[in-house]
Amino acid sequence: MKQCRFYCMKYICQFFCLLILCGCGSSVRYSYDVESALKSLDKVISHKELIEEQKENRIQRLRSSVDNAMSDFDRYYIYDNLFNEYFQYNIDSAIAYAHKKIELAKRSGDIVLFKDAVMDLAERYTMSGLYDATLNLFSEYESEWIDDARYLGIFNTVYSNLEKSSTDNVLSVKYGNKKEEYKRDFLSSLAKDDISRLFVQTDILLEDGRNREVLDLLLPWIEKNDPALEDKGVIYYTIARAYSMLGDKDNAILWYAKSAESDLLVPKYEYRSLYELASCLYEKNDIERAYTYITRSVEDAIQSNAQLHKQFSYQILPIISSSYNSFVAQKNRAIVYALLISLISLIILAILIIVLIRERNRVLIAEKLTKESNQRLQQLTEELQRNVRILKETDQVKDLYLGRYLNMCSEYIDGLEKYRTSLRKVAREGEDIISALKSKDFIEKALEDFYNQFDATFLDLFPDFIPQLNELLQEDKKVTYHSKERLLTTELRVLALIRLGVDDSVKIASFLRRSVSTVYNYRVKMRNASVCDRDAFEKRVMEIGSRQ
Repeated sequence: MKQCRFYCMKYICQFFCLLILCGCGSSVRYSYDVESALKSLDKVISHKELIEEQKENRIQRLRSSVDNAMSDFDRYYIYDNLFNEYFQYNIDSAIAYAHKKIELAKRSGDIVLFKDAVMDLAERYTMSGLYDATLNLFSEYESEWIDDARYLGIFNTVYSNLEKSSTDNVLSVKYGNKKEEYKRDFLSSLAKDDISRLFVQTDILLEDGRNREVLDLLLPWIEKNDPALEDKGVIYYTIARAYSMLGDKDNAILWYAKSAESDLLVPKYEYRSLYELASCLYEKNDIERAYTYITRSVEDAIQSNAQLHKQFSYQILPIISSSYNSFVAQKNRAIVYALLISLISLIILAILIIVLIRERNRVLIAEKLTKESNQRLQQLTEELQRNVRILKETDQVKDLYLGRYLNMCSEYIDGLEKYRTSLRKVAREGEDIISALKSKDFIEKALEDFYNQFDATFLDLFPDFIPQLNELLQEDKKVTYHSKERLLTTELRVLALIRLGVDDSVKIASFLRRSVSTVYNYRVKMRNASVCDRDAFEKRVMEIGSRQ
């Protein structure tokens, strides 16, 4: 019972500790796919140093190859690769290499290279929110590049972002009209198999609120195609936006996580997927994960010097940070409570252990006393059984001997009557009465009958006396006996009397009408013939018939 109380108290304490710790943790539950995507993203985030090291090694190899370039054309393409590596990784470096490309293109006089370099710089300006710089860059070349697809795409982006950010309704309409103009021209300039066409189509659908059509377009497309890692991030982000606008937060989280993983594997640190994911997780009350993601997003924005990225991240960072601080404070309080409960539990357990040790000692003492009592009880039981057997044997002896005694008395009275009758006859006939009285025939006949009765009675009481006696005797000293005779020799009668409890040689001699020395000699002879200890022989004889 006490042991049961001990375990109950232990499990109750553990339950309260778990309850407090669980209460301070996130209670958010995700589907298997979402949880797997988040865990995969967490793994990529934890490998940031390794991914950056691989990126820096590629950049370093490209830098080292600049000095070995044989011509400005070769050097231009090295700068182009460096620009691509830095494009969304480090904005300042990307702009610097774009300017280097422009200088080399001007020096070479190659208009194709020059247009490519200007487009790279314009795209970088546009993504950084430097719309005026983009417009100024093209102001003197617009007539030459008006039909270039990249040019149309850049201006589509510029006016689209100006429309969204403008607070002037008149300007907003103006920018909107420009955006539609460039978007239409841009879309028509793209080949059907150009992935940029897919991006423009989905962007149009999202602006029109046709989110289901976006999913119908992109989900089958990604099953059939395997886009580059840079493009995967954009496609997954577009799918996530569509799900988010449809109100399907779980699928939005799933695809934002996939998009963020793709971005960080490139790695590119100018993105929107990770802080959009942090915002979704915050709404789901997954504060700890949301804080981890928004913190990483801010770190990447600072590292890449992405101003727009910083702006978006800074908007949600204080909210998540405040909630995270509250979460941490709550968790710390819960840990303190858990520690207090654990301490109290340990004290209770220590007290219970002391009580149990004492109870155990008492139980051991009680078990020892019980064992001793059982042993004593067993001894008393065995002794009682022996006494019962003795009493039964005594009752049997009494009953048998009483019957034989009455029978012998009756026969003895009949014998005396016959003897008296024979004496009267002797007297009538004038014979010598003295001679008749001196005759021993009557006594011998009476003793013979008496001993025969004794032998028969004893063997009725102990039918196995002779076989059990032989077990105590040496092989050549065993008694030969025929059960039909039912008569004992004088030696056997001595042992029979000993079995009946008559161990005094004088009494035995008187009973058997023998001298004491004769009886003594019989007893010595039988002891010497025994296989056991001489002193224990007669004790063993007394146990014949009483062994179970």
